[in-house]
Amino acid sequence: MAFSKREAPNCDWCPHRKNCLYELLGTKESKKAWREMRLAHPFRAGEVVFHEGTMPLGVYVVCTGSVKIYKSSRTGQQLITRLESPGDLLGHITLLANDGPYMGTGEALRPSIISMVDAPTFFQFLEQYPHASRALLRELARDVRRGENKARDIAFKPARNRLADTLVRMMKPAKPRPVVSGIKRRDLAEMAGLTIETAVRLLRDFEERRLLQKKERDLVILDEPGLRALAGFSP
Repeated sequence: MAFSKREAPNCDWCPHRKNCLYELLGTKESKKAWREMRLAHPFRAGEVVFHEGTMPLGVYVVCTGSVKIYKSSRTGQQLITRLESPGDLLGHITLLANDGPYMGTGEALRPSIISMVDAPTFFQFLEQYPHASRALLRELARDVRRGENKARDIAFKPARNRLADTLVRMMKPAKPRPVVSGIKRRDLAEMAGLTIETAVRLLRDFEERRLLQKKERDLVILDEPGLRALAGFSP
């Protein structure tokens, strides 16, 4: 696949910049350098960004869309370990660990634009702008916190609450109601740490309770406050 400068969105105009490493860089010089060294590529839903078992080529940033990171078993089963949204980094942990190939596959869940900075350019950037390393550490700390929160939820949250939490995190603003768009039931189940049978049963229950409504491949959220309360989000 060909990454190009032409496809790279302008970070200054990005609605997701507050969630991105770019916003943490601080200085105008480092932000300008980051903008200029990024290349980008549009990915279709289901298209792979990087494969488990391959060596890292650089770091990636989700500019639009979403990406799932999953591990595969020998029988072809998938376990989703992370779900990345606009502003999130991809592949940085493997690159920084410098001890082998990717431990998971990154795949676009929906049409997405992914930016990339190749490894030599990225490390040169960190050397030229040392304060950028602090921003990168904050990103890594957020990754650790998210992993701890997911482990806590799987250990202590009932299945119903975990699925509600996943739906809240996946829903997008739309008129007249927010939607969870184009996500396979199997992916929803894996994100929530459930079997596909349990996820389908709970979705049917949510529909009967008028929390959501199925519409073709989408799930229309009918009662967002109710779903958030079930997920454990504060009002």
